[in-house]
Amino acid sequence: MQPAATAARAAPAEGEVRKVDAAKGKVVLKHGPLVALDMPPMTMEFTAKDPKALASLKVGDKVRFTPEQSKDGTLLVTAIEPVRN
Repeated sequence: MQPAATAARAAPAEGEVRKVDAAKGKVVLKHGPLVALDMPPMTMEFTAKDPKALASLKVGDKVRFTPEQSKDGTLLVTAIEPVRN
């Protein structure tokens, strides 16, 4: 069962950027359900695993991201990219 649990933690999600603080490595996302974290749709702040990934984002961007929760409970974005139409 371990491989399935690992895959669930890495499940990508989609959302919309509401706020970016690249200097602090934080992004606020309005997102749909986060299957990997068993969370319903909501707006919340995430810490970027790589703060440089936030440099090109702006409020209103639609994004695809990979959420994770660290052992200490911090919500992380391990990958994030704008959704191109």
